[in-house]
Amino acid sequence: MQPLAIAALSSGVVMILGVTVTLILTRHDMKPHRVTINRWIRSGSIPLAGGGVALGAISRASGQSLTTHDTLSAVATTLFLAALLCAVIGAAAASRQGQSSGRA
Repeated sequence: MQPLAIAALSSGVVMILGVTVTLILTRHDMKPHRVTINRWIRSGSIPLAGGGVALGAISRASGQSLTTHDTLSAVATTLFLAALLCAVIGAAAASRQGQSSGRA
């Protein structure tokens, strides 16, 4: 496996672990004011989607083996799916919070 594929795999793992740790550490950091963007979007979807875009741009470069290209594409797709999952969880949490405060 080429070094670029190894770097893509390790950066993908680090991003997913970093987002998970950030979400765990900020779960009790809720402020009473009106929230326009919840922590799932801010700490989850945005960084993961950014990483997916960066890896997608890298995978478009020439001079890579088919295995490296496939690995980069798989990691980028995984990051995009994780970002989508964070967005769905964030939307569900926001709608649940809106219903419990009587703003539904």
